Amino acid sequence: MGKMDIISPGLPVEDIGYLSRLVLHGIKLGLENIENLMKLLDDPHRKFKSVHIAVTNGKGSVASIIDRILRESGYKVGKFTSPHLIDLRERFQINGIPISSEELHRQIRTISALAEEHNIVPTFFEFCTAVAFNWFAEENIDWAVVEVGMGGRLDSTNVIFPEVCVITNIGLEHTQYLGDTLEKIAGEKAGIIKQSVGVITGETKEEAINKIRQVADEKESEIWEIERDFVIKRSIVGEDVFVSYSGKNLHISNAKFNLKATYQTENVGIALAVADFLIGKGEKLEKDKIVEALAKVKWPGRYDLVSKNPYLLLDCAHNPDGMKKLVEDIDNMTIVLSVADDKDIARIVEILSQKANYFISTQFYGKRALPAEKIKNVSDKCGKKAVLEADFSKAMEKGWGRALLGEKVLITGSIYTVGQAFEWLI
Repeated sequence: MGKMDIISPGLPVEDIGYLSRLVLHGIKLGLENIENLMKLLDDPHRKFKSVHIAVTNGKGSVASIIDRILRESGYKVGKFTSPHLIDLRERFQINGIPISSEELHRQIRTISALAEEHNIVPTFFEFCTAVAFNWFAEENIDWAVVEVGMGGRLDSTNVIFPEVCVITNIGLEHTQYLGDTLEKIAGEKAGIIKQSVGVITGETKEEAINKIRQVADEKESEIWEIERDFVIKRSIVGEDVFVSYSGKNLHISNAKFNLKATYQTENVGIALAVADFLIGKGEKLEKDKIVEALAKVKWPGRYDLVSKNPYLLLDCAHNPDGMKKLVEDIDNMTIVLSVADDKDIARIVEILSQKANYFISTQFYGKRALPAEKIKNVSDKCGKKAVLEADFSKAMEKGWGRALLGEKVLITGSIYTVGQAFEWLI
């Protein structure tokens, strides 16, 4: 089915077929289709407040923390994220509950009929964006937490006018669409900044932050930067993680935080800065509710210890920047590795090799997977023991077998890898 399999048990086969045909249209950046769809649907994207997130690594974590903070504070919150781990319905949530198959079917029928009637041929992501915004408006949500699909400026989510946007963790990814320098990619992501909105960033790379500052200045938007305008600290007591935050309108000391990877520290700092900014704008976000949210937040597949004994860890890191952050928290691992075919596999294996004893080279099911042989060849060059197992289920069996023998096993490389690992475990 093109570059992605549309999986959603409970969705009629004709809906799966329709969405799969949209996938074949590929990626087409631009706002014309989504603007036309929004008009035909009576501008649903203007009927709720929103937070817009453009991040290379960690956008889902930032979105989930903000979502939980707003929900604990009593708001009805929609969350639109991508891609999904297992089921398409995960992308569309209200108050933490995915859209039902019946409601998704209704939205697909409604929006596809409108598109066909008016000769609009949306991409898969444009269509998903229309589904999310239309459903959110019909359900009278208070807030939407919206992840950019790719880039920002020409991404279909960029029809919203957010209260605050997040731009951070910019890396060299999707360069064929967004440009081949950090400055160009930062410029595309900064394209979500509207006139006089809040901008929260943890970006510290000079060419990226300078571009974000420039766009924020042009749009007369207030920009908050990590370390300058807000500070986040992390501490560990036993197996528990605690965070302390100091900003302009919000100060939190030693709040228990449920996402335990070191790389989540900046993400929670960004999310708390969003809350801090909104408090300054008069939103009712109480400190005790924010603290409760931090203890409850979940984001499956991100430094996710699904089994402690035997030890099995899942993480969706999928590029060199993500791997650099992941290796801060691991050591002496057996790694089941499968990545997409557009990733820098040499650099990924080089980074993981710092903490790996052994690689099981495999490939997730789907056309985007890099052949397992290529991963093994790179692993061999790094001087690490590696076994080739192209069949993903058999690779999982091998990994699980080594975990049963007492080894620490990590499954990583792609959201598709982790999603299929979850399915295997079920």
